[in-house]
Amino acid sequence: MGLLIALLWLGAAILLVRISTLPLVHAAAIVCAGIAGTTLPDLDLLLPIGHRSALTHSLLPLGLALCARHWRPVMAGLAIGIGLHLAADAFPNAMRGFATVKLPGFGSLGVSGSYAWLGVQAVVATLAGAVLLAATLPVGLSLATALVLTLIGVAYLFATDGGWWALGCYAALGWIAIGGNRNAASASDGSA
Repeated sequence: MGLLIALLWLGAAILLVRISTLPLVHAAAIVCAGIAGTTLPDLDLLLPIGHRSALTHSLLPLGLALCARHWRPVMAGLAIGIGLHLAADAFPNAMRGFATVKLPGFGSLGVSGSYAWLGVQAVVATLAGAVLLAATLPVGLSLATALVLTLIGVAYLFATDGGWWALGCYAALGWIAIGGNRNAASASDGSA
C-alpha cells in the first residue's frame, strides 16, 4: 500500500510540473516528489531483483530522468527523498541477509560494501537534490521548500527503522555546515 501511495505522490509531482511553470507550483512538485522518494527505493519488493537492489537503492532512477530539463523539480524532490530513505537503510538492526545491498546477477555486496553503497548514495542523493532545488527555484522559495522538506525528512526519519541514527548524522552535518559558514564569514569579516 505504501508503494502505491508513493507512486500517487510521484504522479502528482509529474502532473504539477506538466501543467505549470510557476515557481510555486514547482515547489509543490518538489515536495510531492520528496515524499514519494522516501518510499520508492522499496519498489524492488515488487520486482524480481530482490530487496535492497543496487538498481533501486541508488541514484540510477534519478540519472535516467535527468536528461530532460523540465524534470528538474521532480528530480530535486526525488533525490532528497531517496537520500533520506538510503540514509535510514544505512542503519539497519543488523547488516546481513535482507538488509544487505544486492547487485543483480552478482548477489550481495556484503556488510562493508552495503554500508559504503548506502552511505555514499545517501550523501550524493541529498546533495544532488539540494543543488537541483537551488537551481530550480528562486532563493526565498527554495529556502521555504527546503524547510518543508526538512520537516518531512525529520518526520520520516523519526518514524522509520534506522532513522534516528540517520537523523543524527544529518543534524551533525548541518551543524558542521552552519558552523563552517560562520567561521568562514568571521574570517572574511576580520580580514577586511
